[in-house]
Amino acid sequence: MGNFLDKLSKKTGLKQVKLEFATCGEIMIDGLSFSFGVESAGAASVKGLCVSVSGEAVDSGEVTFTDLQYHEQHGGNITVVKHDFPLVTKKDGKKIYQAKFTKIPITEYSSGAFFRKVTEQDVIDRINAQISFRVTPHYSGDGLPEIMLSVYPYENPLNGSATQWLNVTSDKDYFLHKFENKNKGAK
Repeated sequence: MGNFLDKLSKKTGLKQVKLEFATCGEIMIDGLSFSFGVESAGAASVKGLCVSVSGEAVDSGEVTFTDLQYHEQHGGNITVVKHDFPLVTKKDGKKIYQAKFTKIPITEYSSGAFFRKVTEQDVIDRINAQISFRVTPHYSGDGLPEIMLSVYPYENPLNGSATQWLNVTSDKDYFLHKFENKNKGAK
């Protein structure tokens, strides 16, 4: 059905509601806030969106999440809103974290700024169109379990989602160790 809707929207010129990541970190680290943001890549919608985190490590309880926050932006001013991030059981019995944001509007994507000089208002509009979140992962194991972060619009959940696979680590110095390992290999 997804390909059919994509082809139909291309033929008719109708845009679908679609999200893409504007910002997203490389890895989630135990106890440290993880920020990510999405922006519109299609049509506008007032039906809202959903944030979910899933994967075997979530289903088994190996990785947990707390402190979900949504950052409302109003003309450059940011208000932090705390939100529940419940662990829910899907119809297939697997567990996922899922937060519903039915009052967050999705603005229409505008590509016009790429073909002209970008103004200060263009930058403000783009920042205001981004929807930003923060969540805290918890993991105490030795490996790097993989989880799937998805943000999807209710109006087009199948074709409109921004989805990324990420690893989780308990190593608070992950980036320092990663940098050291890269430099050792370069010699």
